[in-house]
Amino acid sequence: MKYNPTLHKLSNGVTVILDPMDIETVAIKVLFATGNRDELPHEYGITHFCEHMLCKGTSKLPNKRAIDDYMDYYGASRNAVTGNAYMALIGRVLAENVNILIDFFGDQLQDSLFEPDKIEIERNVICDERRRMLDNPERQFGDFISKHLFNYATFSFRGLGSVENIMSFTREQMLEFISRRFSAKNCIICLSGRLDNPDATLAHIEKRFSFLPTHDVSQNTEIHYTPAVAHNLLPDKNNVRLRILFPEIWPNTIENEYKRICVSRFKRFITKKLSDILRQENGLVYGFGGSTAGNEVFSVNGFNTETSAQNLGTVVALIAKTAYQIYSHPDITFDDLDRFNRKDRLSDANWLESASERCDALTGEYRVHGILYDFYDAVRKYDSVTPDDVVKYSRGFFDGPISIVTQGADFDGDLKQIWIDNFKE
Repeated sequence: MKYNPTLHKLSNGVTVILDPMDIETVAIKVLFATGNRDELPHEYGITHFCEHMLCKGTSKLPNKRAIDDYMDYYGASRNAVTGNAYMALIGRVLAENVNILIDFFGDQLQDSLFEPDKIEIERNVICDERRRMLDNPERQFGDFISKHLFNYATFSFRGLGSVENIMSFTREQMLEFISRRFSAKNCIICLSGRLDNPDATLAHIEKRFSFLPTHDVSQNTEIHYTPAVAHNLLPDKNNVRLRILFPEIWPNTIENEYKRICVSRFKRFITKKLSDILRQENGLVYGFGGSTAGNEVFSVNGFNTETSAQNLGTVVALIAKTAYQIYSHPDITFDDLDRFNRKDRLSDANWLESASERCDALTGEYRVHGILYDFYDAVRKYDSVTPDDVVKYSRGFFDGPISIVTQGADFDGDLKQIWIDNFKE
Protein backbone atom coordinates (compact mmCIF):
# COMPACT_ATOMS: atom_id res chain seq x y z
CA MET A 1 0.00 0.00 0.00
CA LYS A 2 1.55 3.31 -1.06
CA TYR A 3 1.90 6.28 1.25
CA ASN A 4 2.47 9.67 -0.31
CA PRO A 5 0.30 12.37 1.33
CA THR A 6 0.47 15.99 0.22
CA LEU A 7 -0.05 19.16 2.22
CA HIS A 8 -2.11 22.12 0.97
CA LYS A 9 -3.28 25.46 2.32
CA LEU A 10 -6.61 26.99 1.31
CA SER A 11 -6.78 30.73 0.67
CA ASN A 12 -8.31 31.34 4.12
CA GLY A 13 -5.66 29.27 5.93
CA VAL A 14 -7.36 25.87 6.28
CA THR A 15 -4.84 23.02 6.17
CA VAL A 16 -5.77 20.20 3.80
CA ILE A 17 -4.00 16.84 3.63
CA LEU A 18 -4.69 14.57 0.65
CA ASP A 19 -3.63 10.97 1.20
CA PRO A 20 -4.30 8.77 -1.88
CA MET A 21 -4.90 5.05 -1.34
CA ASP A 22 -5.76 2.17 -3.66
CA ILE A 23 -9.17 1.44 -2.13
CA GLU A 24 -12.81 2.09 -3.05
CA THR A 25 -13.70 4.59 -0.33
CA VAL A 26 -12.52 7.86 1.20
CA ALA A 27 -12.20 8.58 4.91
CA ILE A 28 -12.58 12.26 5.82
CA LYS A 29 -11.70 14.06 9.03
CA VAL A 30 -12.42 17.73 9.65
CA LEU A 31 -10.57 18.64 12.85
CA PHE A 32 -10.47 21.85 14.86
CA ALA A 33 -7.55 22.14 17.27
CA THR A 34 -9.63 23.13 20.26
CA GLY A 35 -11.10 20.90 22.92
CA ASN A 36 -11.91 20.35 26.56
CA ARG A 37 -8.67 21.80 27.88
CA ASP A 38 -9.40 25.16 26.22
CA GLU A 39 -12.70 25.67 28.04
CA LEU A 40 -13.12 28.01 30.98
CA PRO A 41 -14.74 26.56 34.13
CA HIS A 42 -18.19 27.91 33.26
CA GLU A 43 -17.76 26.36 29.79
CA TYR A 44 -16.71 22.84 30.84
CA GLY A 45 -18.60 20.48 28.54
CA ILE A 46 -19.59 23.04 25.90
CA THR A 47 -17.35 21.70 23.10
CA HIS A 48 -18.93 18.28 23.51
CA PHE A 49 -22.43 19.75 23.64
CA CYS A 50 -21.73 21.68 20.44
CA GLU A 51 -20.50 18.46 18.83
CA HIS A 52 -23.86 16.84 19.63
CA MET A 53 -25.83 19.75 18.19
CA LEU A 54 -23.76 19.83 15.00
CA CYS A 55 -25.17 16.35 14.32
CA LYS A 56 -28.85 17.18 14.92
CA GLY A 57 -29.86 18.80 11.67
CA THR A 58 -29.23 21.47 9.05
CA SER A 59 -31.59 23.47 6.84
CA LYS A 60 -31.12 20.89 4.09
CA LEU A 61 -31.34 17.83 6.39
CA PRO A 62 -33.32 18.96 9.42
CA ASN A 63 -33.17 15.87 11.62
CA LYS A 64 -31.19 12.69 12.27
CA ARG A 65 -33.51 10.51 10.20
CA ALA A 66 -33.09 12.76 7.17
CA ILE A 67 -29.30 12.72 7.67
CA ASP A 68 -29.19 8.93 8.01
CA ASP A 69 -31.35 8.41 4.91
CA TYR A 70 -29.13 10.79 2.94
CA MET A 71 -25.96 9.03 4.05
CA ASP A 72 -27.40 5.61 3.24
CA TYR A 73 -28.43 6.75 -0.25
CA TYR A 74 -24.89 7.88 -1.12
CA GLY A 75 -23.02 5.09 0.65
CA ALA A 76 -21.63 7.16 3.48
CA SER A 77 -21.31 7.18 7.26
CA ARG A 78 -20.53 10.04 9.60
CA ASN A 79 -19.86 10.78 13.25
CA ALA A 80 -18.17 13.34 15.47
CA VAL A 81 -15.80 13.24 18.42
CA THR A 82 -14.54 15.63 21.09
CA GLY A 83 -11.20 15.22 22.83
CA ASN A 84 -9.00 17.09 25.24
CA ALA A 85 -7.39 19.11 22.44
CA TYR A 86 -9.74 18.82 19.45
CA MET A 87 -13.24 18.47 18.04
CA ALA A 88 -13.62 16.54 14.80
CA LEU A 89 -16.21 15.54 12.24
CA ILE A 90 -15.39 12.13 10.78
CA GLY A 91 -16.85 9.96 8.05
CA ARG A 92 -16.37 7.54 5.19
CA VAL A 93 -17.94 7.50 1.74
CA LEU A 94 -17.80 5.70 -1.58
CA ALA A 95 -15.08 7.45 -3.57
CA GLU A 96 -17.39 8.61 -6.36
CA ASN A 97 -19.49 10.48 -3.79
CA VAL A 98 -16.69 12.20 -1.91
CA ASN A 99 -18.13 15.67 -2.57
CA ILE A 100 -21.40 14.62 -0.92
CA LEU A 101 -19.67 14.09 2.42
CA ILE A 102 -17.53 17.22 2.02
CA ASP A 103 -20.69 19.25 1.44
CA PHE A 104 -22.41 17.70 4.44
CA PHE A 105 -19.53 18.58 6.77
CA GLY A 106 -19.57 22.10 5.42
CA ASP A 107 -23.32 22.34 6.06
CA GLN A 108 -22.86 21.06 9.61
CA LEU A 109 -20.39 23.81 10.39
CA GLN A 110 -22.16 26.61 8.53
CA ASP A 111 -25.84 25.80 8.79
CA SER A 112 -26.63 23.57 11.78
CA LEU A 113 -29.98 24.57 13.25
CA PHE A 114 -29.29 24.30 16.99
CA GLU A 115 -33.04 24.12 17.52
CA PRO A 116 -34.09 24.92 21.10
CA ASP A 117 -36.29 21.82 21.48
CA LYS A 118 -33.47 19.55 20.35
CA ILE A 119 -31.06 21.29 22.72
CA GLU A 120 -33.42 20.45 25.58
CA ILE A 121 -33.59 16.81 24.50
CA GLU A 122 -29.83 16.62 24.18
CA ARG A 123 -29.30 17.92 27.72
CA ASN A 124 -30.84 14.70 29.04
CA VAL A 125 -28.89 12.57 26.55
CA ILE A 126 -25.58 14.10 27.65
CA CYS A 127 -26.47 13.73 31.32
CA ASP A 128 -27.11 10.04 30.64
CA GLU A 129 -23.79 9.79 28.80
CA ARG A 130 -22.12 11.38 31.82
CA ARG A 131 -23.72 8.88 34.20
CA ARG A 132 -22.61 5.97 32.03
CA MET A 133 -19.03 7.23 32.01
CA LEU A 134 -18.98 7.81 35.75
CA ASP A 135 -20.21 4.23 36.25
CA ASN A 136 -17.44 2.81 34.06
CA PRO A 137 -14.46 1.57 36.15
CA GLU A 138 -11.96 2.37 33.37
CA ARG A 139 -13.28 5.93 33.15
CA GLN A 140 -13.30 6.23 36.92
CA PHE A 141 -9.65 5.28 37.09
CA GLY A 142 -8.65 7.62 34.27
CA ASP A 143 -10.52 10.48 35.91
CA PHE A 144 -8.97 9.69 39.28
CA ILE A 145 -5.44 9.70 37.82
CA SER A 146 -5.99 13.01 36.04
CA LYS A 147 -7.54 14.59 39.11
CA HIS A 148 -4.63 13.65 41.38
CA LEU A 149 -1.67 14.00 39.02
CA PHE A 150 -2.59 16.86 36.71
CA ASN A 151 -4.27 20.24 36.77
CA TYR A 152 -7.11 19.04 34.55
CA ALA A 153 -9.74 16.35 34.65
CA THR A 154 -10.56 13.88 31.92
CA PHE A 155 -13.62 13.67 29.74
CA SER A 156 -16.11 12.49 32.34
CA PHE A 157 -15.64 15.61 34.45
CA ARG A 158 -14.26 18.38 32.25
CA GLY A 159 -15.21 17.11 28.82
CA LEU A 160 -18.83 16.38 29.63
CA GLY A 161 -19.13 19.12 32.24
CA SER A 162 -21.10 19.23 35.43
CA VAL A 163 -24.84 18.64 35.38
CA GLU A 164 -25.24 22.33 36.23
CA ASN A 165 -23.23 23.33 33.15
CA ILE A 166 -25.04 20.90 30.88
CA MET A 167 -28.40 22.26 31.99
CA SER A 168 -27.32 25.90 31.67
CA PHE A 169 -25.84 26.16 28.16
CA THR A 170 -27.96 28.31 25.84
CA ARG A 171 -28.23 28.27 22.07
CA GLU A 172 -26.62 31.71 21.91
CA GLN A 173 -23.77 30.62 24.15
CA MET A 174 -23.01 27.58 21.99
CA LEU A 175 -23.13 29.52 18.72
CA GLU A 176 -20.86 32.20 20.20
CA PHE A 177 -18.44 29.54 21.39
CA ILE A 178 -18.23 27.98 17.92
CA SER A 179 -17.70 31.35 16.25
CA ARG A 180 -14.87 32.07 18.72
CA ARG A 181 -13.14 28.69 18.81
CA PHE A 182 -13.61 27.34 15.24
CA SER A 183 -11.40 29.07 12.67
CA ALA A 184 -9.72 28.35 9.36
CA LYS A 185 -6.43 28.78 11.21
CA ASN A 186 -7.03 25.85 13.56
CA CYS A 187 -8.83 23.63 11.03
CA ILE A 188 -7.21 20.53 9.49
CA ILE A 189 -9.05 18.55 6.81
CA CYS A 190 -7.68 15.16 5.82
CA LEU A 191 -8.89 12.80 3.09
CA SER A 192 -7.44 9.28 2.91
CA GLY A 193 -8.62 6.94 0.19
CA ARG A 194 -9.33 6.84 -3.52
CA LEU A 195 -8.87 10.35 -4.83
CA ASP A 196 -9.67 10.16 -8.55
CA ASN A 197 -9.15 13.86 -9.18
CA PRO A 198 -7.17 15.46 -6.33
CA ASP A 199 -7.13 18.92 -7.92
CA ALA A 200 -10.89 18.96 -8.35
CA THR A 201 -11.40 17.67 -4.80
CA LEU A 202 -9.10 20.37 -3.42
CA ALA A 203 -10.96 23.02 -5.41
CA HIS A 204 -14.27 21.76 -4.03
CA ILE A 205 -12.96 21.92 -0.45
CA GLU A 206 -11.70 25.45 -1.12
CA LYS A 207 -15.16 26.50 -2.26
CA ARG A 208 -17.07 24.68 0.46
CA PHE A 209 -15.01 25.84 3.45
CA SER A 210 -14.38 29.42 2.37
CA PHE A 211 -16.95 30.58 4.96
CA LEU A 212 -14.66 29.79 7.90
CA PRO A 213 -13.34 32.91 9.67
CA THR A 214 -9.60 33.50 9.87
CA HIS A 215 -9.00 34.66 13.44
CA ASP A 216 -6.31 33.24 15.72
CA VAL A 217 -7.43 30.72 18.35
CA SER A 218 -5.35 30.28 21.49
CA GLN A 219 -4.72 26.89 23.08
CA ASN A 220 -4.32 26.01 26.73
CA THR A 221 -1.18 23.86 26.74
CA GLU A 222 -0.38 24.32 30.42
CA ILE A 223 -0.16 21.08 32.34
CA HIS A 224 1.23 20.68 35.85
CA TYR A 225 2.31 17.38 37.37
CA THR A 226 1.85 16.74 41.08
CA PRO A 227 3.34 13.38 42.11
CA ALA A 228 0.90 11.41 44.22
CA VAL A 229 0.27 8.13 45.94
CA ALA A 230 -3.51 7.81 45.90
CA HIS A 231 -6.15 5.11 46.14
CA ASN A 232 -9.68 5.26 44.75
CA LEU A 233 -11.57 2.94 47.10
CA LEU A 234 -14.26 0.76 45.50
CA PRO A 235 -15.36 -1.49 48.38
CA ASP A 236 -17.34 -3.89 46.19
CA LYS A 237 -14.25 -4.89 44.17
CA ASN A 238 -11.93 -7.82 44.81
CA ASN A 239 -8.92 -6.71 42.77
CA VAL A 240 -6.82 -3.54 42.84
CA ARG A 241 -5.83 -1.71 39.66
CA LEU A 242 -2.26 -0.40 39.80
CA ARG A 243 -0.40 2.32 37.89
CA ILE A 244 3.27 3.13 38.63
CA LEU A 245 4.25 6.28 36.73
CA PHE A 246 7.29 8.54 36.17
CA PRO A 247 7.67 11.84 34.26
CA GLU A 248 8.78 11.56 30.65
CA ILE A 249 12.47 12.13 30.01
CA TRP A 250 12.38 13.86 26.64
CA PRO A 251 9.83 16.54 25.64
CA ASN A 252 7.65 15.71 22.63
CA THR A 253 9.50 17.62 19.91
CA ILE A 254 10.64 16.67 16.42
CA GLU A 255 14.25 17.02 17.59
CA ASN A 256 13.67 14.42 20.32
CA GLU A 257 11.85 11.90 18.14
CA TYR A 258 14.72 9.40 17.91
CA LYS A 259 15.44 9.66 21.64
CA ARG A 260 11.77 9.05 22.43
CA ILE A 261 11.79 6.00 20.14
CA CYS A 262 14.76 4.64 22.09
CA VAL A 263 12.88 5.17 25.36
CA SER A 264 9.83 3.41 23.91
CA ARG A 265 12.03 0.43 23.04
CA PHE A 266 13.39 0.37 26.61
CA LYS A 267 9.88 0.55 28.01
CA ARG A 268 8.76 -2.28 25.74
CA PHE A 269 11.79 -4.38 26.71
CA ILE A 270 11.37 -3.92 30.44
CA THR A 271 7.58 -4.38 30.27
CA LYS A 272 8.01 -7.72 28.52
CA LYS A 273 10.52 -8.85 31.15
CA LEU A 274 8.24 -7.78 33.99
CA SER A 275 5.26 -9.49 32.39
CA ASP A 276 7.17 -12.76 32.13
CA ILE A 277 8.22 -12.60 35.78
CA LEU A 278 4.90 -11.48 37.25
CA ARG A 279 2.58 -13.62 35.14
CA GLN A 280 4.48 -16.58 33.76
CA GLU A 281 6.91 -17.24 36.61
CA ASN A 282 4.88 -16.13 39.64
CA GLY A 283 1.23 -16.16 38.57
CA LEU A 284 0.49 -12.92 40.41
CA VAL A 285 -1.36 -11.09 37.64
CA TYR A 286 -3.44 -11.88 34.58
CA GLY A 287 -2.10 -9.04 32.43
CA PHE A 288 0.74 -6.53 32.60
CA GLY A 289 1.53 -3.63 30.26
CA GLY A 290 2.90 -0.18 29.76
CA SER A 291 0.94 2.92 30.74
CA THR A 292 0.93 6.59 29.73
CA ALA A 293 -1.06 9.57 30.96
CA GLY A 294 -0.95 13.26 30.09
CA ASN A 295 -0.92 14.98 26.72
CA GLU A 296 1.44 15.97 23.92
CA VAL A 297 3.03 18.68 26.09
CA PHE A 298 3.83 16.52 29.11
CA SER A 299 3.19 12.93 30.09
CA VAL A 300 4.07 10.25 32.60
CA ASN A 301 5.06 6.73 31.67
CA GLY A 302 5.25 3.45 33.50
CA PHE A 303 3.37 0.24 34.11
CA ASN A 304 -0.16 -0.96 34.72
CA THR A 305 -1.65 -4.17 36.04
CA GLU A 306 -4.10 -5.40 38.64
CA THR A 307 -4.05 -8.07 41.31
CA SER A 308 -5.65 -9.04 44.60
CA ALA A 309 -5.36 -6.76 47.61
CA GLN A 310 -3.36 -9.47 49.37
CA ASN A 311 -0.81 -9.70 46.54
CA LEU A 312 -0.46 -5.97 45.85
CA GLY A 313 2.59 -5.35 48.06
CA THR A 314 4.34 -8.40 46.63
CA VAL A 315 3.63 -7.23 43.07
CA VAL A 316 4.99 -3.72 43.70
CA ALA A 317 8.09 -5.14 45.40
CA LEU A 318 8.75 -7.53 42.51
CA ILE A 319 8.25 -4.79 39.91
CA ALA A 320 10.65 -2.50 41.77
CA LYS A 321 13.32 -5.16 42.31
CA THR A 322 13.19 -6.42 38.74
CA ALA A 323 13.04 -2.92 37.24
CA TYR A 324 16.14 -1.93 39.17
CA GLN A 325 18.05 -4.99 38.02
CA ILE A 326 17.16 -4.42 34.37
CA TYR A 327 17.74 -0.66 34.58
CA SER A 328 21.13 -1.11 36.27
CA HIS A 329 22.29 -3.94 34.01
CA PRO A 330 20.34 -3.68 30.74
CA ASP A 331 21.00 -6.68 28.53
CA ILE A 332 18.98 -5.58 25.52
CA THR A 333 20.44 -6.93 22.28
CA PHE A 334 20.12 -6.36 18.54
CA ASP A 335 18.08 -9.56 18.44
CA ASP A 336 15.56 -8.06 20.90
CA LEU A 337 15.25 -4.95 18.73
CA ASP A 338 14.91 -7.03 15.56
CA ARG A 339 12.09 -9.01 17.18
CA PHE A 340 10.28 -5.76 18.05
CA ASN A 341 10.75 -4.46 14.51
CA ARG A 342 9.46 -7.65 12.91
CA LYS A 343 6.44 -7.69 15.18
CA ASP A 344 5.77 -4.05 14.34
CA ARG A 345 5.60 -4.80 10.63
CA LEU A 346 2.17 -6.35 11.13
CA SER A 347 0.95 -3.22 12.94
CA ASP A 348 2.49 -1.10 10.20
CA ALA A 349 0.59 -3.08 7.56
CA ASN A 350 -2.66 -2.69 9.50
CA TRP A 351 -2.04 1.05 9.69
CA LEU A 352 -1.17 1.43 6.01
CA GLU A 353 -4.35 -0.41 5.01
CA SER A 354 -6.67 1.69 7.21
CA ALA A 355 -7.83 5.01 5.79
CA SER A 356 -9.29 6.15 9.12
CA GLU A 357 -6.08 5.40 11.03
CA ARG A 358 -4.06 7.27 8.44
CA CYS A 359 -6.41 10.23 8.79
CA ASP A 360 -5.94 10.13 12.56
CA ALA A 361 -2.15 10.01 12.33
CA LEU A 362 -1.91 12.75 9.71
CA THR A 363 -4.21 15.17 11.51
CA GLY A 364 -2.60 14.35 14.86
CA GLU A 365 0.96 14.93 13.64
CA TYR A 366 0.04 18.18 11.98
CA ARG A 367 -1.92 19.40 14.99
CA VAL A 368 0.96 18.72 17.37
CA HIS A 369 4.03 19.41 15.22
CA GLY A 370 2.77 21.32 12.19
CA ILE A 371 4.20 18.82 9.69
CA LEU A 372 3.11 15.85 7.59
CA TYR A 373 3.52 12.49 9.27
CA ASP A 374 6.47 10.78 7.55
CA PHE A 375 5.65 7.11 8.02
CA TYR A 376 8.69 5.77 6.18
CA ASP A 377 11.06 8.03 8.09
CA ALA A 378 9.54 6.79 11.36
CA VAL A 379 10.10 3.16 10.27
CA ARG A 380 13.72 3.98 9.35
CA LYS A 381 14.28 5.50 12.77
CA TYR A 382 12.85 2.47 14.55
CA ASP A 383 15.00 0.17 12.40
CA SER A 384 18.13 2.24 13.16
CA VAL A 385 17.83 2.02 16.96
CA THR A 386 20.83 0.37 18.64
CA PRO A 387 21.10 -1.25 22.09
CA ASP A 388 23.63 1.39 23.13
CA ASP A 389 21.23 4.19 22.22
CA VAL A 390 18.37 2.52 24.09
CA VAL A 391 20.53 2.46 27.21
CA LYS A 392 21.87 5.99 26.63
CA TYR A 393 18.55 7.72 26.09
CA SER A 394 16.57 5.80 28.70
CA ARG A 395 18.86 6.90 31.53
CA GLY A 396 16.69 8.81 33.95
CA PHE A 397 13.52 6.80 33.26
CA PHE A 398 13.06 6.07 36.98
CA ASP A 399 14.71 9.23 38.32
CA GLY A 400 11.71 11.54 38.36
CA PRO A 401 9.19 11.72 41.21
CA ILE A 402 7.11 8.55 41.30
CA SER A 403 3.33 8.33 41.34
CA ILE A 404 1.54 5.18 42.44
CA VAL A 405 -2.19 5.28 41.78
CA THR A 406 -4.56 2.45 42.66
CA GLN A 407 -8.27 1.69 42.42
CA GLY A 408 -10.41 -1.06 43.86
CA ALA A 409 -10.44 -3.06 47.07
CA ASP A 410 -8.88 -1.75 50.28
CA PHE A 411 -5.38 -2.93 51.13
CA ASP A 412 -2.65 -2.57 53.72
CA GLY A 413 0.87 -1.33 53.04
CA ASP A 414 2.77 1.80 52.01
CA LEU A 415 3.33 1.16 48.30
CA LYS A 416 5.78 4.03 47.84
CA GLN A 417 7.93 2.78 50.69
CA ILE A 418 7.75 -0.74 49.28
CA TRP A 419 9.04 0.66 45.98
CA ILE A 420 11.86 2.56 47.71
CA ASP A 421 12.87 -0.49 49.74
CA ASN A 422 13.08 -2.70 46.66
CA PHE A 423 14.36 -0.41 43.89
CA LYS A 424 17.97 -1.06 44.88
CA GLU A 425 20.60 -3.78 44.98
